Amino acid sequence: MLKKFIRKIVPLLIMLISIAAADAAVFYTPSEYNSIYNEKIALQLELKTLNRQYQNEKNRYENTIIGLQAEIDKLKRDLEQLDSSCSDKTKAFEAKIAEMQDMIDILKSKGSETEKNLIESNRLLQKRCEDDMEQARAKWNEEREKLLKETAALKSDYEKKILSLKDEIANLNEELSDLKKLTDKQKQELARMENQASDLEKQLEEEIKKGDIRLKKFHNRLVINIDDKISFDSGYANLKKEVLPSLKKIREILSQYPEYSIVVEGHTDNVPMRSKKFRDNWELSTERALAVLGYLLEDTDLNPVRFSAAGYGEYKPLVSNETKENRALNRRVDIVVVPTVPGQ
Repeated sequence: MLKKFIRKIVPLLIMLISIAAADAAVFYTPSEYNSIYNEKIALQLELKTLNRQYQNEKNRYENTIIGLQAEIDKLKRDLEQLDSSCSDKTKAFEAKIAEMQDMIDILKSKGSETEKNLIESNRLLQKRCEDDMEQARAKWNEEREKLLKETAALKSDYEKKILSLKDEIANLNEELSDLKKLTDKQKQELARMENQASDLEKQLEEEIKKGDIRLKKFHNRLVINIDDKISFDSGYANLKKEVLPSLKKIREILSQYPEYSIVVEGHTDNVPMRSKKFRDNWELSTERALAVLGYLLEDTDLNPVRFSAAGYGEYKPLVSNETKENRALNRRVDIVVVPTVPGQ
């Protein structure tokens, strides 16, 4: 009996000693422990929700890809049927041609003018049949290539969207990890930045709907993305009149948060710079950032000490520069708002 008791109590003592050693540097009151535990549970639930949303999106896109693959298979079967039908018609035409050739040989042997006319008619008919077959075959091949290209493009687009969702989930997981470490003051400051983002969304609602301006909210910063099509002409760093009302709204919002740090970033695509005014994309992106910064600081309520500008050229693209549309997205000026968060 005593041996059994010793076997049970010894592991418990070892566990208590290990816990005491691990927690020697940290002590929580019951209320603090419950608060941390509840926050952990809430974050875990939020993470499960995000993972579930990711899985649903993934399943939806995979189902779409399966549907597209089924359409491809159906098209392939249709093409095979067309090829088979074409082959049957070819055999029929060849049999008819052989029959006509026999008639031609007979008519040639008779040598009359009428017979010669019939021979010529048959020759023309044969040529017309061959031309029609060639045109039909070319049309079928063209349609087939078109459908295959469209299907490949759709598949590639969905794969990119799935990768983008995976990256977004990874970023959210990273942000959740960082949020676990925030103090109450840090959370209050980040909540203020969330209010600022909401104010900007309301005041820039029209520009956001048009796609001229995009807001990106992260847990520790806010990025105001300004499309270059409304801000600059190609190869120039002078602000266009169309962008000034939007910059004025942004400036007014920024003045309400005098303790925030503001970084104005210029970005370009990867097309080499061909201008006597700028040596390269580095200089163009920097001058564009300075142009936006200069307009913002025309408001004397803004403190220049908390502002800075940077040019990144083509080296921080949002997306690959493979297409014209992607290059347009990469040509931009970002206004990055960073709150003053104690402890960070």
